[in-house]
Amino acid sequence: MLLRRASLQAAKPRPLSDQVLLRLRELPMADVALALGITLRGTKAMCFNGHDSASPSFTVSKARNTWKCFGCGEHGDAIALVQKIHGLAFMEACKWLSGHFGIIGGDVQSGRRVHTISRAPSPKPSNLPPPATTTNPDPELYTWLVAHCGRVKESLGTAYLLAHGIAPELALKCGVVELVDPARAYRVLEKHWGAERIRSAGLSGKRRALSWSGYALLFPFNSEEATQYFQIRCLQSSMKFFGPSGIPKPMYNSQRLSQLQTGSLLHICEGVPDAIAMEGAGLAAVAVLGATSFRSEWVDELLPFDLVGVPDGDAAGEKFMKFLAKEFRARSKSIRFAVPPKDMDASDVIARGMNA
Repeated sequence: MLLRRASLQAAKPRPLSDQVLLRLRELPMADVALALGITLRGTKAMCFNGHDSASPSFTVSKARNTWKCFGCGEHGDAIALVQKIHGLAFMEACKWLSGHFGIIGGDVQSGRRVHTISRAPSPKPSNLPPPATTTNPDPELYTWLVAHCGRVKESLGTAYLLAHGIAPELALKCGVVELVDPARAYRVLEKHWGAERIRSAGLSGKRRALSWSGYALLFPFNSEEATQYFQIRCLQSSMKFFGPSGIPKPMYNSQRLSQLQTGSLLHICEGVPDAIAMEGAGLAAVAVLGATSFRSEWVDELLPFDLVGVPDGDAAGEKFMKFLAKEFRARSKSIRFAVPPKDMDASDVIARGMNA
């Protein structure tokens, strides 16, 4: 800790000029969003706060070069978006943008803006900004966290799973676990991995705490005996879903593809519980976390199979269905759809069958 404080005191930041600040704020919002792991479809995406469960509410305005989430009300410019995603102070967010987009002069002194006199550019490498810390997937840390959580035992978790057609033994088979106390979990994680690595893995912001609160279920995305990603279903907070911030959302249960023969029936679900419930019913299934998370490169992986899309029975499900149809039509691939009744999803239908 003493070494850390000494190094921070020695690194005196340079002031931020009005010119550099203007350049940071003029960075195209679409490019900044992409750099932060936000996948835009046109001008929209699922909100980084994780509250979107159906249609995307995060919107970029190209005319104003700003962003706004119409779900939670968060809004701002490029700097504000970096602050929100990475949990950084203003000066650190400017440094992150400067380093990522190669803007020289982005060392920031908190609370000050000064006018500078133009000088001949110096060839000295020391004028370059220090490398910025980015958010990256951390399978080692994710795997460790999931392994140190317990099987679902609390009534709140078991009730949620049963309501979504997932029996306890199926949840255990799919690696679903519960995290009862996020505050304690952070302390254990910090002791083992350190605060910076937790933040870099997208699990915390500027506060020394996990980005969600209260009891939650963790749905791991496993591949090659490691957890590449997980979706967190928060059951005791205003936040509904959370995934590691700034990390592109992968396809759930993608390892299933290597187990199927060409021409096998494969269901593409709109949510993780749907895919788990369908697998429990003996139906091969993968899941995409909403249409805006679908990647065009996945089409090649899915082409060999007899595809059935399984949207939710709502407006967002209709968009999901149209999006998948368009993606596969472009590759001359047909896809059928199994649409649940209105305001229901596949797991609801399976749960009703279980409880009938």
